[in-house]
Amino acid sequence: MAIPSDGWLTLILYTFNSSLSGRSFFMTTFHFERRIFMKKRLASILLATSLLIPQTAVLAADDQATVKVRVVGLNGLYKEQTVHVGQTGFKNTVGEVITMQKPTTMGALVTLLDQEKLTYEAKTVSFGSYISKIDTLAEKTLNANSGWSVWVNGQAPNLSADVAEIKDGDEVVWGYYDYTQTLFPQVNFSTTTPNVGTSFTVKVTAEQTTYDEEWNPTVSTVNIDQAAVHQANSATQLALTNAEGVATIEAKQAGLLQLHIDKTDAATGVPQLIRTGTLNVLVGNPNASFNDLAGYNWAESSILNLARKGVVIGAGNNDFQPKRAVTRAELTKILALANGDLSFGGTASFRDVADNNGYKSFIQTVVQRGYMSGDQAGTFRPDSGLTREELAVVLVRFSGLELSNTKNLVPFSDRETVSDWAQPYVKTAFDKGLMAGDAENTFRPQATASRAEVATAIVNVMNKLNK
Repeated sequence: MAIPSDGWLTLILYTFNSSLSGRSFFMTTFHFERRIFMKKRLASILLATSLLIPQTAVLAADDQATVKVRVVGLNGLYKEQTVHVGQTGFKNTVGEVITMQKPTTMGALVTLLDQEKLTYEAKTVSFGSYISKIDTLAEKTLNANSGWSVWVNGQAPNLSADVAEIKDGDEVVWGYYDYTQTLFPQVNFSTTTPNVGTSFTVKVTAEQTTYDEEWNPTVSTVNIDQAAVHQANSATQLALTNAEGVATIEAKQAGLLQLHIDKTDAATGVPQLIRTGTLNVLVGNPNASFNDLAGYNWAESSILNLARKGVVIGAGNNDFQPKRAVTRAELTKILALANGDLSFGGTASFRDVADNNGYKSFIQTVVQRGYMSGDQAGTFRPDSGLTREELAVVLVRFSGLELSNTKNLVPFSDRETVSDWAQPYVKTAFDKGLMAGDAENTFRPQATASRAEVATAIVNVMNKLNK
């Protein structure tokens, strides 16, 4: 709908109980041409809650929720975390402290901002509360149509942020946008597991809602042209989408490739697309080989199995370093990638895992899934190795197997050296074929697990799980 430039009227529309539907609808500040506004029924206008973004009701939530939250601003303002949201309070601009009894989009935002030590301003008006400023970025900074909005699983709630409820597993995105221009992206990959030397495609679309002069909505899916595909956390642009919304990416290196997609009007700085979160692609190498596997015939096939899937990569000079002890951080990445679910993150926080630690999201993932944990001191010890009996614990948890009866101990000559807490896990790992002893019939429970041993054990689990 094209809006004439004469006779603009700024309106703040409040909660309205529609006599047609019996539902309450929320609208943020919009601009309507005075002549059109005077001719239209207020109820019809209230149904048009966004020029661009279709809206949906938010289902009732439980008292607690663990959700992914993204804050997408301008000039590098970007935060992405998994947070746990419960009963949360916020202070509005007049100093009132408002407590939300259920997990809400506002609660998710406030929880993340508190963790990141970022400030915000929340304004409370007749229709509810909304965010007017995050950090230094306030509404109307770019133009009169710009401000903060929220999406839950790609849809804009039809309630104010302090009452729009969320549930476990939701993705909550707070983005700075221009309501007349900015769209929320939908991304589809031709594959997320390409091989080195091949190409894959990314298609970017968005739902767009337009209105005729009678305010009748039409929702259509549009292709996003000239959206930029970047390597995550870098300025490296890999490709632009074409008129069909498709970008072609060449898989050049094995391992995890992380991307994000955005589009901004270079002249005005207005985002045309809300930046995506981190998009993960696992690049395999069917021709993977290493120079230093002589003497490791028992582990070679497993090492190459993981390398060909992109789960593990070499350590430089085409070496794998099979004898080297695997670190706890390295193991988290292997577990996260071998699991097959390329969604990473969690709420765990450790004193010795900094925000810029490249393994942080993998550590959070395996802790969230219950495969590994930190210690009582609140540390994870990411650079430390782990013993073979500790590895047995991790493998059994990763596989989801029930623990074996510990009355019959493992048939190793050093079985008495297995720690009491590890005995059921070691026996289960042995009984189910996840781990084995050595030629001397010992298990060496206190020995540090090597990269070769871990690769072999992980493949044993994957075979057990048919992955």
